[in-house]
Amino acid sequence: MTEDEVLTTEEVAQYLKMKEQTVRDLLRLRKLPGRKIGKSWRVLRSELEAWLRQSEPSAAEEEK
Repeated sequence: MTEDEVLTTEEVAQYLKMKEQTVRDLLRLRKLPGRKIGKSWRVLRSELEAWLRQSEPSAAEEEK
């Protein structure tokens, strides 16, 4: 089993260069990968990086 770094919402916000509240909102809406542990969100760095690598829908797909 490989260890994976666990990030807080503050660390994710710094990594993505956005506000922490935006990160929390995206996590709550399931638009970012993460898990709620107690009252706090946690994100695995590998899942965040995989999410970033996902291709965005093309303009043609969005028009459908």
